[in-house]
Amino acid sequence: MSHLALLMVCILSVEVFIRLNFLIVLDSLLRVIRKVIYVIFQDNISDHWKEKVIPIYALRIMKYSLQILLILLVIILAFALASFFFNDLIGLTLSIIGIMESMVFAFGYAYTRKSLVK
Repeated sequence: MSHLALLMVCILSVEVFIRLNFLIVLDSLLRVIRKVIYVIFQDNISDHWKEKVIPIYALRIMKYSLQILLILLVIILAFALASFFFNDLIGLTLSIIGIMESMVFAFGYAYTRKSLVK
């Protein structure tokens, strides 16, 4: 029964990743970080301009980081709620077999979803 619960939580986790645009948010975060690094190391950009733009980039980084944190917390909450109903789910999830099984479930579902939804 725990394997079925693990399957359902993996499907839910993949849907959360897709529906909440995890990869888009992560890409946006990385783009802002690249901009910050570019601005900091440019000698031809004045310090006055750097003082104005770095706090704006910092707020964007904080926004994207909080979005990523919330997405991950939703997934952790799904596992915690499922483990409340299925006692040995956390033990299964953290075991080698559970990790491999959840990877197969998640990648299998993502592949199936991608091939069905075009």
